[in-house]
Amino acid sequence: MMLIENSKRMKKIIISLFVLFSVFSFSGYAQCGEDLLKQALKEMGDGQYIKDFKIELLKAKKDTKTGYVKFSVVLQSRSQYKFNVVDEPANAEKAIMQLYFNDKRLVSNFENGKHYKSCGFVCGKTGVYNLVFSFKGGAEGCSSAVLSLVKQFSESEMKGF
Repeated sequence: MMLIENSKRMKKIIISLFVLFSVFSFSGYAQCGEDLLKQALKEMGDGQYIKDFKIELLKAKKDTKTGYVKFSVVLQSRSQYKFNVVDEPANAEKAIMQLYFNDKRLVSNFENGKHYKSCGFVCGKTGVYNLVFSFKGGAEGCSSAVLSLVKQFSESEMKGF
């Protein structure tokens, strides 16, 4: 009889620990995205919000091609855009954001060994562009990024670009 009661008690403890672990794991991920997004929106400035991106990467395994996440966005010609990235303070590395058109890298928040919180881009051709986010060395981390529209140019203004 005592053995059955101990077994039931042990089951309750295991289930309680599982539930507790699940709640803390879930709240950690939810907090990561929400707090970072709020900060990224604050740092967006006067630009017009277009889209936000949540970046959650785990350490890449040798046998898989991971370590980055890619998003596609449609950008309009004659428009100036701003991309700003906010990193979770616990990250070992800062997120690297790169903007590509076809296979050509156009802009990044990591240039000449220096990270920038934001970077701008003046779009000369309407099309589908790719945003690629990664962490140096395939490190894991959590970050949030916001794409905003800063200004739209007339055709005559674009001749300077």
